[in-house]
Amino acid sequence: MNILTLGAAGTGAGGSMGLIIFVVIMFVGMYFLSIRPQKKQQQKRQEMLKGMQKGDKVVTLGGIKGVVNNIDREKKEVVVDCDGIYLTFDLNFIRRAESGATTDAVKPAAKSDKADDAKEEAPKAEDTADKAAESEEPRAADDAKDDTKEETK
Repeated sequence: MNILTLGAAGTGAGGSMGLIIFVVIMFVGMYFLSIRPQKKQQQKRQEMLKGMQKGDKVVTLGGIKGVVNNIDREKKEVVVDCDGIYLTFDLNFIRRAESGATTDAVKPAAKSDKADDAKEEAPKAEDTADKAAESEEPRAADDAKDDTKEETK
């Protein structure tokens, strides 16, 4: 019996080493699959909150959309303007923040350039159309007068 127990003890020591290696591999796998991506996401969120400024468009965790009116980083509070209603939220309650100044500045400038181009092109097209209409109007007026004269005769 002593031989059997010694043999079992020897096999158990080798098996426990394999079990420890398996546990270590599982821990490393869990780190790369869950802990590391979560830390990256948390770091990205912290950078977003630090970069948030007055005038940025935000969405809260509750789904409320608005524009940042005031940020108090010491108290970790943000005041959001939602169509004239000012709501105070905890800074961590912000889900997403987009820079409102850059998107608003780019879009109207592009629209105004297109509108100016259209205004400049419109008179050119109108001038050509007016000239063509002026040349046709006397002929049409003369033809109409002739038709009425013929009908009255």
